[in-house]
Amino acid sequence: MKTILLVSIFLSLTQAWGSISPASRHEASTVKTSRYIDSGFFAGGKSTVTSAKLSDIRRANSQEGYERVVLDLKPLSDDMKSVPYFQVNMSGEEGRIVLSIWSDIQYDFEAAKVRKAFGKSKNIKRVNVLPRIEDGLTMIEFVLQPSKDGKKLKLEAFHLENPARIILDIL
Repeated sequence: MKTILLVSIFLSLTQAWGSISPASRHEASTVKTSRYIDSGFFAGGKSTVTSAKLSDIRRANSQEGYERVVLDLKPLSDDMKSVPYFQVNMSGEEGRIVLSIWSDIQYDFEAAKVRKAFGKSKNIKRVNVLPRIEDGLTMIEFVLQPSKDGKKLKLEAFHLENPARIILDIL
């Protein structure tokens, strides 16, 4: 089952990458911009961070109406303050958000704690931390809850440095 899931994710990403237009790419800056997208992807971080430890994946609801997902990272390479290069693909039609991190990532978080936190999410049904497809590439899939009112979810992604964090805001 996991193999089928990995293959289907890989195929859908390859198809999406084949048809990427410059308008689909958005910069994930180091500050919140409130620039939400319902399709396309955000890219950010630095390729100088070649290894990091993912210490937590957490979520919370904001008073402004969005749901925030935070990935806490601890860089393990020369660039100790930055976030590894990443892309966040918003695929609302497919019912998922896929985060790809181009770095050797070690996992150091409690899976049960993450599952429990996302059990309270109104937008995310499940988090799949996929086994490494290849060295230097880590993928995390956020399976979205089906919309009850037909509303499209929108995403904003940005990152922080020192402490290194990737932040996803879902509206």
